Amino acid sequence: MKKNLLCVFVSLWLMLLSGCERTGSTSSPTQVTLYCSVDEVYAKPIIHDLEKKTGLKINVLYDTEAAKTAGLANRIRAERNRPQGDVFWSSALLQTLLLKREGLLQPYKSPAAKDIPAAFKDPTGAWTGMGVRARVLVRYGDIGLPPRSLEDLAKPEWKLSGISNPQFGTASDWVAALATRWGVPKTLSYFRALKKNGVQILPGNSVVADRVGAGTLDAGVTDSDDYLAQKHKGGEIICIDDSELLWGQKLREPKATNAVLVPGSVALLKGAPHPAAAQRLLDALVAVETERRLTRQMPGVLSLRQLEKGTVWHFGNDPLSGVELKRHHIPNDTARWPAAWDKIREPLAEILLSD
Repeated sequence: MKKNLLCVFVSLWLMLLSGCERTGSTSSPTQVTLYCSVDEVYAKPIIHDLEKKTGLKINVLYDTEAAKTAGLANRIRAERNRPQGDVFWSSALLQTLLLKREGLLQPYKSPAAKDIPAAFKDPTGAWTGMGVRARVLVRYGDIGLPPRSLEDLAKPEWKLSGISNPQFGTASDWVAALATRWGVPKTLSYFRALKKNGVQILPGNSVVADRVGAGTLDAGVTDSDDYLAQKHKGGEIICIDDSELLWGQKLREPKATNAVLVPGSVALLKGAPHPAAAQRLLDALVAVETERRLTRQMPGVLSLRQLEKGTVWHFGNDPLSGVELKRHHIPNDTARWPAAWDKIREPLAEILLSD
């Protein structure tokens, strides 16, 4: 009897040991998978440094320029029954908001994000903002009377204009914000007018900035970081100080009707295979030191922490230099973007595909 009991105990011990070994072989406490739609050239050195600081082995999957954010978001959706990623570091916000609504994010309030303004993090902890960019109206060199508003791009004199595909990346955030503020009918009318006027729908914001800087396009809408990247290359590109598009005419109270700031976001994925490591990575990503490095490496990206205090956005000798940007200048309506996007996405796609 004692011999039989001993055999049972030994068998159970071996089974437990075997199970521990199998678990350890497939899930390392120092391994974590990051889905990242931030440009690899900027994100890669940051991630490399975070590996050294945290001791984590960070496996990274990047997105493409054309499918920015949406591509990785769709991958997360496809993997909902068997999650492969742990953390989503997005260059924009809309897709993160949609993933939250779909129940694909795991709430986690990082202690490292306590000084990020409440307007730029989810109250449940589903996502945390990281850096912010502006949508800007740009033109080529000194071409006479410039466009002064978004609506001007629909006028005949601005046929040579371009925007990135509004179904992807920050352009979709931009559309959702406009639909929230203007209403869906007016926003759709605007894009119909753009399409009728021959606006070029391009695969990325950097392409818009490059073509305006080279003079292939007269004007366009892009992101502040892509604008500055082209500016630093020596492109003949100028950012237009439009009181409605940005933050108001100088010496007057800013108007923010069309002002769109697009924050980046970091989120923990529901069912993350490495939850403890994922939290450590998220803490490191949203830390003040990481955001500071991101804003230094990516001119045109502002610190959310500085935005709360009020800051000055320096764009060299451009009209925006010295314009004070404060958070209250920009409508805090991101929570309404998903509902607006639901209503406008399909009819907008039909407009873009029409002849």
